[in-house]
Amino acid sequence: MSRNTYWGLVSALLAFGSIALFSIGFVFLAIGMALAILRPFRSSPWIFRTGMALVVGFLSGYLLWVPWSCTAVAESILESQVSTSESCRSLLGIEYSGSSLTPGLSSGGALALIGAAVAFATTDR
Repeated sequence: MSRNTYWGLVSALLAFGSIALFSIGFVFLAIGMALAILRPFRSSPWIFRTGMALVVGFLSGYLLWVPWSCTAVAESILESQVSTSESCRSLLGIEYSGSSLTPGLSSGGALALIGAAVAFATTDR
């Protein structure tokens, strides 16, 4: 891939990620930033692939486990008292009470380390 094509791809990822940051743009922004940061290491495949595996592994684990949709349920205990509870569901179908980011961050970190270890072990130096 030529230098101009590479930076064009990075620029497109960063632009789209910035525009759509509050919906799906975070993924594109993170990959674009990783490609920009790892550009000096393109001639060293094991560093470049390991770094990209860290980013893609983290994003994959985070997006699979983090709560995506939440619903609030209001229950009437007495006429004057109302109790509400929130239930959130991840892409894997796991339900959480409340919207916690901890499962997404921990699974993202685990998949990042696994992906980086696999990329590091399988790439020729």
